[in-house]
Amino acid sequence: MSEFLERRKKLRQKIREKELDAFLLVNVEGSEQPNLRYLTGFTGSFGILILAEEALFITDPRYTEQAKSEVDLPVLEVRGRWLPQVVEKLRQMGVKRVGIGSTRTTLHLFEELKKAGEGLEFVPVGAPVEELRRVKTEAEIQKIKQALELTEAGLEWILKRIRPGMTEKEVALELEFWYRKEGADDVAFELIVAAGPESALPHHRAGNHVLRKGEVVLFDIGAKVDGYCADITRVVALGEADPEVLRIYKLVLSANEVGIRAVRAGVSGKDVDSQARRLIEEAGYAENFGHGLGHGLGLEVHEGPRLSTTSEDVLVAGNVVTVEPGVYFPGKFGIRIEDVVVVGEDGARALSSFPKEELLVV
Repeated sequence: MSEFLERRKKLRQKIREKELDAFLLVNVEGSEQPNLRYLTGFTGSFGILILAEEALFITDPRYTEQAKSEVDLPVLEVRGRWLPQVVEKLRQMGVKRVGIGSTRTTLHLFEELKKAGEGLEFVPVGAPVEELRRVKTEAEIQKIKQALELTEAGLEWILKRIRPGMTEKEVALELEFWYRKEGADDVAFELIVAAGPESALPHHRAGNHVLRKGEVVLFDIGAKVDGYCADITRVVALGEADPEVLRIYKLVLSANEVGIRAVRAGVSGKDVDSQARRLIEEAGYAENFGHGLGHGLGLEVHEGPRLSTTSEDVLVAGNVVTVEPGVYFPGKFGIRIEDVVVVGEDGARALSSFPKEELLVV
């Protein structure tokens, strides 16, 4: 049984439990692409899945041949206005109650489906595909591992090239080019290269800041391989490291290690966050750590489960999560250390491995 067939089988069971006849997944506006790829393997931007007792994949002429080669389902080509044709197909399949994911579907699309679908009942069902995606198979874990290995190789490469006088943007673009040249599908997100005071901005966009000797440079980076994302953060010092930077680095490293040790099946995301955060709070820097400790990772760089002060998620074996404490001093510098781990029954298994034991000076 193919991995996609197995996933659809699990989803079909979920919709039966909700007394639904079918599940409709529409990716024409972009947000459902990861879910569609998870269920079918399709990598294009226009695709629709009808999952009932039988399953059908629908696309337009731009992707018909691609869908036939990527998707292990019958493929129907639609031309012109696709929505009435999809609704008509649902009627032909004899379904009445149709589930639709409610966390990504726009209100506009939902209303249009209801308007066109006389005789059909469209039922919001939360996020059943995202729930399935949280638990990774070993094959998925290996893809994330491959993405991480490429990401770390790129970091090693760029650290041999950076020097005072380069801009953040130059460093980020060189690294992105290297990833693509070495086989990445894409970068997993806009690479963050933040130097000096810019490193105090957790989601800084690499800009025209010129790297200077004595500054820290924060890299929050990830390549994407076969659809799966990597996401790590490391900080280096250019030429020399300030004593205050070294002290904060050791604190953040300790919080990172405490967080990783706290990760195991059955523990809440809130509790993992709390254990790492407590170390930073006790050192007097509660106000300097303003984001969550981590997040799930897979086909998207940010997915469930969440590790944060408000998370209601409980970790289960097979989750892949980041652990990324950070301490930031606006106008001065910021330190964040991020690793990727797999949740197990007895603890966490590290997937990332780039050295972090000491602040690297380049």
